[in-house]
Amino acid sequence: MFIVIVGTKAQLVKMAPVIRELEKRAQPFKFILTGQHSETMEDLVSSFGIRAPEDSLYTLGEADSAPKLFKWLCCATKAASSRSYFRDINIKAILVHGDTMSTLLGAYIGWKYNISVAHVEAGLRSFNYMHPFPEEIIRVCVSKLSQFHYCPGKWAVENIRSKGVIIDTAQNTLVDSLKLVYNQEGGRLLEKYAVISLHRTENVSNDKRFNFIMEQVVSISKQIRVKFVLHPVTRSKLDSSGWRAKLQLLSEVELCPRMDYLKFVSLLCGANFLVTDGGSNQEEASYIGLPCLLMREYTERQEGLGTNVVLSKYKEAVIAEFVRKHASSSPDINFHVDYERSPSEIIVDHLMSI
Repeated sequence: MFIVIVGTKAQLVKMAPVIRELEKRAQPFKFILTGQHSETMEDLVSSFGIRAPEDSLYTLGEADSAPKLFKWLCCATKAASSRSYFRDINIKAILVHGDTMSTLLGAYIGWKYNISVAHVEAGLRSFNYMHPFPEEIIRVCVSKLSQFHYCPGKWAVENIRSKGVIIDTAQNTLVDSLKLVYNQEGGRLLEKYAVISLHRTENVSNDKRFNFIMEQVVSISKQIRVKFVLHPVTRSKLDSSGWRAKLQLLSEVELCPRMDYLKFVSLLCGANFLVTDGGSNQEEASYIGLPCLLMREYTERQEGLGTNVVLSKYKEAVIAEFVRKHASSSPDINFHVDYERSPSEIIVDHLMSI
């Protein structure tokens, strides 16, 4: 038996095809939510046609601030110690994904109960512990706690220094997710617009940087309509900083609630460009050919760099040139990734050999 631990929306998007593959092969597993995210999780389960989770360790609503996240982590860790299924001697591995607090929690559970940890999306590195924080630290810690490392490409494989089994899946499981939903998205809208999606701690918790980014949003809206997708943590920051009221006065800025994955992919496919600090968004933009501006100093991912993805490093000149170039042009959106085998199939093949 396997245990699949998922905590955030992005993790569920990327683990859904792995779960589907486990179901397809009738492999026994438990699907556990940590409760780190709650919004849209049920919608995602439905969108991908996977079974409902058996348990949620601790649901606090949205852990959209540092105090809430700390409270959730303490309560979820305590709740995990009361779950008898973690003591099942038939568990072959705990599957964790990525670089969130839920990833670290899952790896800790594996260590505590002497269960092998299988890390999906292993080996990504920015090589700077503070960018992104705390994700880079979590990645390093989880690598040390994992026995199986599923790396999305040779670059990630070369970054793993831990002992254990290293599997090159060649691509991120996100390509399987996009393949499942891409053909369901609607046609391209006639209007020109940019999508903005921000949530990283280094952007939201730093007042000076957050103000700079919001000023860039205002500047972008003078050249093209903006659809600003609000993550819970960003929504809270907009409220506390007074920026929500300022943005609502701008006719060319539309504040959009966080949506299910199918709708978000459809939104991206109709956009002129994307401004984001999300690693998964960087990958999505790369796979569909959408111009993407990263509001970050460093990135742990290689997808799209040098082609359609630009790392801003918060430089106004870089941002201005990117927006000028893409505000009036329509990109050629087309999902096409060359890969011989589904990364989710590769992962499940290995799991079945354990």
